[in-house]
Amino acid sequence: MPILSDIDHLFKSLIEMPLSTLGDVLHDEFLVIVINALDKCGRLRHDSTGHKNYKFLLHTLKHWIEINYLKKFKLVITSQPEDSIMQTFPKLISTHINILSGNDVKLEDKASNDICVFLISKLSGMDMEEAWVTEALDYLVPHAAGMFI
Repeated sequence: MPILSDIDHLFKSLIEMPLSTLGDVLHDEFLVIVINALDKCGRLRHDSTGHKNYKFLLHTLKHWIEINYLKKFKLVITSQPEDSIMQTFPKLISTHINILSGNDVKLEDKASNDICVFLISKLSGMDMEEAWVTEALDYLVPHAAGMFI
C-alpha cells in the first residue's frame, strides 16, 4: 500500500516528529494545529486513487489521538459534517461545533452586525450618498451571511 505509507510518512515527518521534540507544554500553552476544509481533501476527485487517499488521510488523522505526546496539542478540523468524517471522529473522542453559514445566519446575529460594522467602515471613505450606503448594506449584509466568522 504505497499511498498509506506516503501519507503516514508525511504525517510522521511534518507533524509527529517535529512535535515530539518540543518536550513538555504547559496546559495553558497548548499549541493548536488547524486542518481547514477536510471535506475538500480528495472528495472532489471521483477516481479510486483520490478516494483511497482521502480514506488514508482520515485514518492517519485518527491516529493522532492514539499518540500520547500528541494529546497535549489541539487538533482543530474544519469541515462539512460528512459521514466519513463523523464516523472517523465520533463525539466520544471529539467535540463537534456547528458554525452557522449561508441561510442559517439571521440578520440579528452578531456575525451580521460585525459584517455591517465592517462594511460601514469601508464604505464611509468612498463619499457615497447616505441612501446608497443604506441600499448597499441592505443588500450586502444578508448576502454575506455566514461568510465572516
